[in-house]
Amino acid sequence: MQDDDDSEMRALETVIEMKGELKAYLRMIDRSDAPIPVAEMREAVGIRDLVSVNRELEKQAGGEPFNELVVGHAEVLKQSAIAKLSASSALSEPAQQPIRSASSMSMSPQTAANVGPSIPPESNPARPPEDPRDANGKLIPAFELDRRTVKRPASSQLRLSDVIPTYLSARRLSGGANIARDLSTAESRLALFIELIGDHPVDTYVPADLQAFVNYMQYWPGDNNQRDPDMSPWQVIENNKDLHLKPLAEKTLQEGYLAVIKAAIRSEITAGGFTDPFAGAKIRIPKTAASPRKATPIGTSKMNTLFRTGVESGLMEDIMLPLLGHLTSRRLGLLIHLRGNDIREQFPEVWVGQVTRLSQINGVWTTVPVKTQDSERYFVLHDFLKEIGFIDWAGRQGSNFLFPNIMKLVDPSKSGSSYMQRLFKKAGIKPKSGEETVGRREVFHSLRGGNIQDMRDSGVDPRERRVQAGHSAGNDEHDLYGFDVATEKEARKLKVLPLDPEIDYSIFRGLDFDEIARRKRVAGPPKRK
Repeated sequence: MQDDDDSEMRALETVIEMKGELKAYLRMIDRSDAPIPVAEMREAVGIRDLVSVNRELEKQAGGEPFNELVVGHAEVLKQSAIAKLSASSALSEPAQQPIRSASSMSMSPQTAANVGPSIPPESNPARPPEDPRDANGKLIPAFELDRRTVKRPASSQLRLSDVIPTYLSARRLSGGANIARDLSTAESRLALFIELIGDHPVDTYVPADLQAFVNYMQYWPGDNNQRDPDMSPWQVIENNKDLHLKPLAEKTLQEGYLAVIKAAIRSEITAGGFTDPFAGAKIRIPKTAASPRKATPIGTSKMNTLFRTGVESGLMEDIMLPLLGHLTSRRLGLLIHLRGNDIREQFPEVWVGQVTRLSQINGVWTTVPVKTQDSERYFVLHDFLKEIGFIDWAGRQGSNFLFPNIMKLVDPSKSGSSYMQRLFKKAGIKPKSGEETVGRREVFHSLRGGNIQDMRDSGVDPRERRVQAGHSAGNDEHDLYGFDVATEKEARKLKVLPLDPEIDYSIFRGLDFDEIARRKRVAGPPKRK
């Protein structure tokens, strides 16, 4: 029944548009010099308004950029336009109330503040006016309204709360060591979005909803432990308006919150048959969201201290992970998942390592947190790893992990990162006082960047550098031709790259890897056997 009513309204609107345009053209031909009656002028304005609204709705349906204010108030604007066209029309009955002028729709400063960027009180969920204006009669931006109560178009789609379980179930199929934690985090962030923006049919969300959410979240404390669990989300935000607690970083806001909201809503597009409501939208990120911090190079003296500290610990992960990061430019999360079988002789006397997304762990096939498909390509191992006996030892491990002290833990990636942070700190590589505020940091990722720089200094081709580091081969059409892994010729250059003469690599020679592999990480200083 609703579909029939909508079809009838759309048909009548089309007829009215055509009739109005024809009448206007006829008048221009026959009475070009005659004065235009007020009623006819009002009718022309109605036609113009109706056409404008329909054009914006078509843009939204087609995934093109559209006017959020017009689309957000489409029904009200349509009724207003139809009322101007035909007061006797049945469609104009809902608009019998007089159309308010700008002056009559003006609000007092107090009223405007209530529907502005300040947080709407939970105890007052009353729907605001459909076209709220400030004290000067100007429309208040859609993203500053209480998005929970803003009128939305009729829809037959599921509400977001009904879509979330299916979305999470689909993500669960991807598996992974951290899937339970990831799903819990995603669910809590989606619940927060519903709390602040409202639970609406998925095809009725618009970019203004994301912008409003971001505007609220500029006050959301970034540290989970600093949020009072007894406070509601609204209270947490209100309590941190003075920003006494550090807010979310830009990367967390973009990749942690907005990404999961967009993904959940878009997950219903195929089943629901609607267009992407956020296509082409540009969301402004508040200045309070800290930009991503860049890793900075580690000097040779600090590198020597780091390697020496790792060897002195006697633990395989502390000894070899920094060296592998330094010589391969690969991410920590990938390196800790290496097993003996992942290292092989790709070409005569050329050894490579490769970790793929699907892996069997403790008899169960699961996905490894490989960041991209490009990361699954093999990477060339430097001859130095062969010289010190590490490659031979790794080959004897078969399907066993090379870093079991980390892989036996519940969350290997998180634990591995924590262990490396402790090692860096123990080696004296940590931010100096005040450096946290300016974004300088020397971390494990610095080792990766250092190797990429070493390859650049040695004249390695840009495409070869990207392939070795696990990046995309390139965006240029010519870069995409050929193999997406290192060829034998390229691999032979990478395996003998010059080592920095100022770094003391000799401390890795003569290590007994079988003995080191037996050492377990325990609380307190590691014990040597």
